[in-house]
Amino acid sequence: MDTMDEEQIIERCRAGDLDAYRQIYDRYGQPLLRTAMRLLGRPQEAEDAVQETFLRVFRGIDGFRGGARFSTYLFQILHNTCMDILRKRKPAAGDVAEMDVPGVPSSPELAHSLAQAVDGLPGQMKACFVLFAVEQYSQEEVADILGVSVGTVKISIHRARKKLRAWLGSVPAGEIS
Repeated sequence: MDTMDEEQIIERCRAGDLDAYRQIYDRYGQPLLRTAMRLLGRPQEAEDAVQETFLRVFRGIDGFRGGARFSTYLFQILHNTCMDILRKRKPAAGDVAEMDVPGVPSSPELAHSLAQAVDGLPGQMKACFVLFAVEQYSQEEVADILGVSVGTVKISIHRARKKLRAWLGSVPAGEIS
């Protein structure tokens, strides 16, 4: 969907066109779900976060200012929704993110352990890492989505990589094969 089409779809949404909302969902539903899954680690909560995000967009589409990219607006809402869920969450023993990690050998044990390591990153560091390294947003876009400076994003990504490298160095060789 190019910028011109997107602007027209947003205008149709503002006019109450439900088909336009469907087009937005078709375009952004899966990327939002992937991001929510990586941030929350629980499928049901991720689905709830995406549903809540689209509900907030439906109710507040008039609040979108055309100066920013619409995807940035959506991911800001998703991030805030995920943070609300995490604040309300009661920690569960053994709670582990079930996610595929691109570029990692298909060892289920390693993927599971790496998902745990990413899940164990502090909130903002995890959000920066997932949006940049996994979802492929630029550092500037991540800064816009999270409402922080580009410098904060760079530091968070650097620290996340450092922690994950340290974790990979501490995993016994027999557990990776």
